[in-house]
Amino acid sequence: MAKQAPNVRELPGPPAGDPYCGNCGYPLAGLEDASKCPECGRPLVEVLLRGTQIPSYRAKRYASDATLFGLPIVAVAIGPRPEFGEARGVAKGVIAFGDVAIGGIACGGVSVGVVSVGGMAVGGVSFGGMSVGVIGAVGGMAVGGLAMGGGALGGLAAGGGAVGVVAKGGGAFGVYAAGGGVSGSHVIGPRHQDPEAQAVFRDLYWFFGPSLGPPGMGIPSTASFFLHPVASIGAIAGVLSLFILLAALFAKSRASRSDTVEIGHSSTESRE
Repeated sequence: MAKQAPNVRELPGPPAGDPYCGNCGYPLAGLEDASKCPECGRPLVEVLLRGTQIPSYRAKRYASDATLFGLPIVAVAIGPRPEFGEARGVAKGVIAFGDVAIGGIACGGVSVGVVSVGGMAVGGVSFGGMSVGVIGAVGGMAVGGLAMGGGALGGLAAGGGAVGVVAKGGGAFGVYAAGGGVSGSHVIGPRHQDPEAQAVFRDLYWFFGPSLGPPGMGIPSTASFFLHPVASIGAIAGVLSLFILLAALFAKSRASRSDTVEIGHSSTESRE
């Protein structure tokens, strides 16, 4: 059975000065004889707080029982828990969702993972406002082996401003560069038509896409910026995600079988 951290309900905060349970948010006003919270059973000496320390009742915490490599298969941590000293939710799991997410597949404001999606994303393949990826990155500012964004830096880079070994953009700098404003050893632009650069960009059509203008002109097109790079990096992300999901399902299946065996073994012992 999955473990779910307390404080997942969405309730109004207690009035200032009123006692409440810092673990689950249950109001304790008028409770005189009990030593434990009626809702979650935690000792009052550990969880009793007053209304001046209102917790974030919209915070979510979840971690699955099944694990892989010592991490829960699914972890969720969204929202602050000031009553526990947590300014933001930090989720660590094979599949992680949180204010800060760390895992195989990570999604959050800040995410670090094999495949990561977030405002700030770092990983093998990343998508975000600011993204850094070893294999590929897509974002407002992208850094990666394959980089696509408003500003792109990578081995293959496509963007409004692109810097890479092979770069294509409104402004491009690279060994091979194509765009409106270009600089490099072999360039394609309004005034330059390097045959070697043309051959390279034809071979890399799968990433940079087609061009506008005469053949070989190399002026970036909408498809070049938004179709081919996203499709290329997305395909890599899809393969990695599938691998992680299959591994997670396998681990969960093993955990379920293990629980069944333990329950069956316990039942046999009880009958004996």
